[in-house]
Amino acid sequence: MKINRAMAAATAAMLVFGAWSGYAREFKGVNFPDTDTIGTAQAKLVGIGLRKKLVINVYLGALYMATPSGDPATVISSDQAKKVVLHFIYNKVGADDLVKAWTEGFEKNAPDKIASLKSQIATFNGFFTEGMKTGETIVVSYVPGTGTEVSVKGKVKGTIPGKDFMEAVFSIWFGKNPPSGDLKKGMLGG
Repeated sequence: MKINRAMAAATAAMLVFGAWSGYAREFKGVNFPDTDTIGTAQAKLVGIGLRKKLVINVYLGALYMATPSGDPATVISSDQAKKVVLHFIYNKVGADDLVKAWTEGFEKNAPDKIASLKSQIATFNGFFTEGMKTGETIVVSYVPGTGTEVSVKGKVKGTIPGKDFMEAVFSIWFGKNPPSGDLKKGMLGG
C-alpha cells in the first residue's frame, strides 16, 4: 500500500506539533515544560500565575509537584518533591527589593515561625545578592529529606534543610496573604 507524500508530510507535522504542544505551556510569551525533575522525582506543572505590583508585571510563577494539588494547604504542607519557578518579565528588580519581598512574605504568612527559623531565613535572604532582569529565573525546589534548594539565574546558591522551613517559604505564595491573589490562583491551576 502506497502512502501519498502529502499525507505523510501532514502526519509528520501533526506528530511534531503534537509532541511540542504536549511538552510546554505558554503563558505571556514564556514556555514552561509540562513536567520537570526535582531530585529524582518527576513533577507536573500545576499552574502559572502573574505577579503584578501596582501596574507593573514583575514575574511569572509556575508551580510543579510530584502529586499535583490545587489546594493551598496541601501545597504548603505536603512532604513531596515540589518547586516554584519565578521567571522575571520586568527589566530590573533589585536585590534589596527581593529581600524586602521575602521578609514581608514570611511576616504575612508565617509569623509564628519567624523566631524559630531566624537563621534559615537569614541564609535564604543571603542568596539574593544581585538583582533580576527580564528572562532570569529564581527556582525554589523542595526535596523531602534533603531540604529547600534555591537557584538564582541557573546557579545553585544553597540548600536549607527542614520541612518547617519549606512550609514557611511555600506559604509566601500559597498562604493567606500571597504577593497577589492572581499569582496564587494561577499557580494553583485556576
